[in-house]
Amino acid sequence: MRCSLLLTLVACSSPASPPAEHPAEHPVEPAQVQQDAAPEPPPPPPDAAAPAVVDASQWVFRYSTKDRKETWTLRYKDGNAVLVVETGGRQMLYLGGAADGPTLKINVASGTAKMSLDCKHAKRSLSAKCNDSKAKPIEVLDCYHKDFKTPMPFGPAPGVEYVVDASCNGYRLVPP
Repeated sequence: MRCSLLLTLVACSSPASPPAEHPAEHPVEPAQVQQDAAPEPPPPPPDAAAPAVVDASQWVFRYSTKDRKETWTLRYKDGNAVLVVETGGRQMLYLGGAADGPTLKINVASGTAKMSLDCKHAKRSLSAKCNDSKAKPIEVLDCYHKDFKTPMPFGPAPGVEYVVDASCNGYRLVPP
């Protein structure tokens, strides 16, 4: 007697979140691993994962409120891109491509998720002071995600921070 076993895998996804006023209002959450699956090793650091961008400049956007802190670090060079999103003690590594032209197109993926950013080279008046319109303009990458109305301004490391607390409600440079 011959027996056969049919194994069917089903992929599930949650419905898309509605557009938010600010990109960091809806965090990028890493996919959950089922308990019966073998544990995945932690992702390698960006330097080991993408040697093509190891010496590329870091562009950083940080979101900081009482309830949540996120740091997004982008590196790109020679058509390659690495994006690391750190939130709640977790780190998500995205690898992929970058096409620099009139805008910078970033298309990256982790083992379980994909992300695209359309970034525009811009200048913003920023200093350590919150919403400092008199500060010297610096180069930033205003990166747009399709689900968000406002950009995430990435600045040269240590980066740009969007803060909501008693001392600030707006943008400033990340303290070194």
